[in-house]
Amino acid sequence: MSRHPQAARAVRELDKGDVKGFRELLDPTVELSRHLFREPTRFYKTGVVLLAWLAGHQEHFVMVGGWQSARSLPHLAKAYELADGLGLFPDPNLAERRMKSLLSLYGVIQ
Repeated sequence: MSRHPQAARAVRELDKGDVKGFRELLDPTVELSRHLFREPTRFYKTGVVLLAWLAGHQEHFVMVGGWQSARSLPHLAKAYELADGLGLFPDPNLAERRMKSLLSLYGVIQ
């Protein structure tokens, strides 16, 4: 994975006038974006916080008011799968370990 986030790379392409390069970088992320913002849209932050935790940007997957439970486990697992497929995690092994720990917490795996 590039050391630069996908969106930042895409904006740099657009800044250079390369609309095609911009679209090539961002179009693959549309499915993940639609998934995170699926109805009820107000719960999108749960997926964003999950991905931030999986990427190593924070040490926990806990939200004020227990909002980490606002989305179902299958929804969260799909968010992980889509983000991983895009190569969005700086440390894919960390993301995998953390996702497995979440699945284990819910009794899905041991």
